[in-house]
Amino acid sequence: MDKTTSALIDECKRQEESCKFTAASLYIWQKRSRFWRAVFIIAPIVFGSIAGSQIIGVFGEDRGKLLGLASGLLAGFFPAIYSNFDLGMHVKDIGRAAGDFTSLRDRFRLLANVDSLSSYEEFRSAFEQVIDRKEAVRSGAPTAPEWCFKIAQKKIKDGDYTFAVDEKDAPASEPSSQAS
Repeated sequence: MDKTTSALIDECKRQEESCKFTAASLYIWQKRSRFWRAVFIIAPIVFGSIAGSQIIGVFGEDRGKLLGLASGLLAGFFPAIYSNFDLGMHVKDIGRAAGDFTSLRDRFRLLANVDSLSSYEEFRSAFEQVIDRKEAVRSGAPTAPEWCFKIAQKKIKDGDYTFAVDEKDAPASEPSSQAS
């Protein structure tokens, strides 16, 4: 194998790793965003129910009335906050980007392991197509927060995204965690 092919294989492996970390970070962020979206959808219902409850005013007297007023106020704030942060659309964008980076990760792995066996010109051409696709995905993808990246680093280091076939010393029959 010549130096240029070897260098391109190394670059494919770097790109695969980059996509792995990016996808894992985005999946972590998406899970957390889904949770908060649910909170912002359910909370106004709960606070609205408390605010509209006649029992609170009867049994709680002044405190109950204050609780009802505060609940009504909170019930009104949650939709405004949800809308301001665009949480519904954000979760979709994060998930779409995570899926795109997962596909790119797999494509770079295939380039390094399979396409690199073809002629250098074919390999280089396929690499350039995938790099162009990565640039397009990256331009429209949201950037995951740093805390998501730190969690992803730990999960990847712990082997959460490692396949048994990729573990040189692991027996083939030993189950491994699924990739994202």
